[in-house]
Amino acid sequence: MTLTDQSATVAPSEPLEGLARFAFEAAPRLCDPAHGCAPYHRAWSMIRLLMKGGALPAGEEFFAPRLVAAARGGVCRVLLSGAADTGLAALVLRALGAAGVRPQIVLADRCATTLEQNRRFAAQIGARFELHHGDLAGLDCAPVDAVVMHSVLHFIPPEARASVVASWARVLRPGGELMGFQRLSGAARSRDPAGIAISAAGLEAAALAYGFDPAEAAQIRLAGAAFWAARLTHAPSDPDAFRGLLARAGFDLMEIVTPDAAQTGSPVHLAGQSGPGPQSLFAARRRGLDQPAPG
Repeated sequence: MTLTDQSATVAPSEPLEGLARFAFEAAPRLCDPAHGCAPYHRAWSMIRLLMKGGALPAGEEFFAPRLVAAARGGVCRVLLSGAADTGLAALVLRALGAAGVRPQIVLADRCATTLEQNRRFAAQIGARFELHHGDLAGLDCAPVDAVVMHSVLHFIPPEARASVVASWARVLRPGGELMGFQRLSGAARSRDPAGIAISAAGLEAAALAYGFDPAEAAQIRLAGAAFWAARLTHAPSDPDAFRGLLARAGFDLMEIVTPDAAQTGSPVHLAGQSGPGPQSLFAARRRGLDQPAPG
């Protein structure tokens, strides 16, 4: 665990090229083999860089006003509960910086690769993040004003999700907001071999066009193929089960919406495919200590 303070308000550009190159080289060494996440973390930022135009995670317009409203005294302390790379931190920093709110970023993840990416990102923009290495359910940190999760729950076995949601309630101040982006229905993500081959070839072509030499581009193609073939997720919670998880942990669900084409920028989607099902944006408020669960 690293405990650090934030710098003044920032709305930085994400130095994605260097961070993508770092993860591509370091993930095989830093990712825990028991988690099986090396193909995912090795390729995620590279695909964002080369095929997605550096797109940030979906939902910024939804998150931004809620993050600003959660701030107190011009400061918003935000827990990022899991992160594929630095994109979620960049989104939060931009949303708060645009409103003149000083961010304090807390990131919890069980993977050393994404934590090191975020540490480097913070150092490059003159900020410091509070980094916690371990399972999300075991997080112990000072209270936060908001929790942001992005497509996290389907990486967690269904029987373990209640503990993760309870951890969000435990660290979120009463009245604070949990907000996120999560698939709540739909089939498993496609791993069609033909689609993977087409997407991997497109990734190699993009790497060559970007300036990688042919040997590097070929390695990037192989990494992309391994990324799209990886099986790390579980069935999503359905909407009723999700609402129940929130209510039992002490949250009142305030809003849930399914935006049009919200997931087009995600690296997980194969070329020509929009993904396995609609994603939902949601916001929930942590009940106060004297507020019972609705009957």
